[in-house]
Amino acid sequence: MLTQPLFLIGLTAIAIPVIIHLLQLRRYRKVYFSNVNMLQELESENRRQRNLRQLLILAARILTILFIVLAFCQPVIPHKSSRLQSGSTVVSVYIDNSYSMECGGLNGSLMETAKQKAREIAAAYDPSIQFQLLTNNAHGSQFHWLSREDFLNALDEIQAGAVTTPLSSIALRQNQFLRSSSAANRHAYLISDFQRSTASLDDFPADTAILTTFIPLGGSSLSNIYLDTLIFNSPAYFPGATVKVEVRVRNGGDKAVEKQPLRLYVGNSQRAVTSVDIAPNSSATATLTFTIQDDSLLLGHVETTDYPVIFDDRLYFALPVSSRIPLLVVSGKSENPFIHKLFASDSLTRYRQESYNSLDYTHISESQFIILDQLHAIPSGLAQTISQFITDGGTLLVIPPVDAETNSYNQFLSMLRAPQLNAWQSRPTRAHSLQYEHNLYRGVFNNRNEDMEMPNTQGHYILQQSSGTVAHQVIGLNDGNSLLSETPLGQGRLYLFATPMLTDFTDFVHQALFVPTIYNMALFSYPQPQPYYLLSATDPIPLSTQLPSSQPRRITNIEPSDPAVEYIPDIRHIGSHNCLIPHGEITFAGNYLLSPSPYEGLAFNYSRQESDLTCLTPDDIKQHIADAQLTHCSVTASASKSMTDYIRTRNQGTPLWRWCILLALLALLAETLLIRIPFRKNKS
Repeated sequence: MLTQPLFLIGLTAIAIPVIIHLLQLRRYRKVYFSNVNMLQELESENRRQRNLRQLLILAARILTILFIVLAFCQPVIPHKSSRLQSGSTVVSVYIDNSYSMECGGLNGSLMETAKQKAREIAAAYDPSIQFQLLTNNAHGSQFHWLSREDFLNALDEIQAGAVTTPLSSIALRQNQFLRSSSAANRHAYLISDFQRSTASLDDFPADTAILTTFIPLGGSSLSNIYLDTLIFNSPAYFPGATVKVEVRVRNGGDKAVEKQPLRLYVGNSQRAVTSVDIAPNSSATATLTFTIQDDSLLLGHVETTDYPVIFDDRLYFALPVSSRIPLLVVSGKSENPFIHKLFASDSLTRYRQESYNSLDYTHISESQFIILDQLHAIPSGLAQTISQFITDGGTLLVIPPVDAETNSYNQFLSMLRAPQLNAWQSRPTRAHSLQYEHNLYRGVFNNRNEDMEMPNTQGHYILQQSSGTVAHQVIGLNDGNSLLSETPLGQGRLYLFATPMLTDFTDFVHQALFVPTIYNMALFSYPQPQPYYLLSATDPIPLSTQLPSSQPRRITNIEPSDPAVEYIPDIRHIGSHNCLIPHGEITFAGNYLLSPSPYEGLAFNYSRQESDLTCLTPDDIKQHIADAQLTHCSVTASASKSMTDYIRTRNQGTPLWRWCILLALLALLAETLLIRIPFRKNKS
């Protein structure tokens, strides 16, 4: 195919060597000799050689002109995937700017290699073409057209960040923006290391109107060791409490790692240190322990050492330190001596006991854990107040008396979707099952003991579960009924015993199991705080402080080594809690302080999706394209080849003008040889 066919007019120059050839024809002069047999033979032979040489010279000259003209016509072999149409063209380039792109590449890092590829893409198009530059951030400012100069300037400003966006989402937004243009040709380029964790192609959009090119940069062969998660196993955080932190460390390499160091910091002080051995391509868990020294916020981090990928070597955490837990016991009869003995002198709880007849309802909202002990009946007013208390995050323990007014109890329990009191069973029964994994028994047992002494009852209610019940059995009796059940409701929970906590009905109050069961109800009465959030979080973040949404708040980072962060957050009142609405203002992992007083700590960490450095190969991408029949997509074979040549070859085809010039030079050489070297035939 000729891209400049008008230059074929130059073929008229072929007439010049033809005319020269005709003018150079000579007539031979006759010379008479007595014997001309030998001369006639020589004359005939010379004439044939000369004519042949002149014809070959003419052919060489014609070919020289022909190939020169063809070179100006720029002949090309069309590319099989070329879809270039007449009309304007727009180009969108996506550069993966996640932290994994800071690993080794052709130009020092994959990020620099990606920028160089983008520059080569821009050089392959006409300067009048419009460009879009897209990154993982996908800010609104990136959805407008740029000139080539502005596009190149924007490239220099791209930096690696914590935002991780699925490739299919990027492609969808990229295609939507390209669709907004009326250009005849829409080209999309995706430059990335194509990590398996984020570059899933299952949901890749199939838009045949957009020519899409995948440019895999080869990824990194580095083995990465990173902190995956932190798990806090303490029921509450208060001065003097011992906190256990489980750290899961993952080894993404093919070699085992021994004695990988782990250090725990609270504030600026190192509080614990340990090491862990990790098998290849697996994870291991280590436990770090420290003691809370005062009632200030727990702001800290766990770190390890691993180069050169370091963004995932820290996990920050922020936890509130609780004061004494406000506990209210509402007694229907006399005060329960066993509950009084357990909590009255305890330094972690603020014990209050009131009779139902003199109950001050304002004390309900001031409490975190409430025990309704042997109330004969539960009136509707108390039921409504307690229901709101549980929904807002409180914990309730109900201990019915033997002569309970079951109708009022069941109306109350039905409203909370809890089991109802059916009938009192007077026969002795023994407990036989215990939910060891329940929060109440977390850390209580080193191992399961099937011979452990279980409580006996001299009578109990049958806790009947209806279709709407969402209760879970905590302690089960050998007749199939529950001795203790748990019902979650809103932010709180309800515990229900099937028998009074008195020695006349059960020996549970004398057993060792009684203390952790009741005491941990109080410790776990505070909703378990989230130790940290990911920077990619979009859901509302609940705050522990109950402040009016109109009160101005401010978020600042507390580590001076980090870039300074200070902004006014979006705080809204959702349900019964104040919630922080993340809008992506925080872009660096670390500990942050929500002020003014009362202060609240927040910790943000980078997503660990980027920590798995396993990448899709070009063959993997090609296979998916073939399986999904994405005929509009293609994959570059090697990151080391120039994108400028690749795009020009695809859009314009394989150019042949260099071959035309070479053939023209060969024709000139042949002409020169034919002129300088005459045909001669030597005879002996």
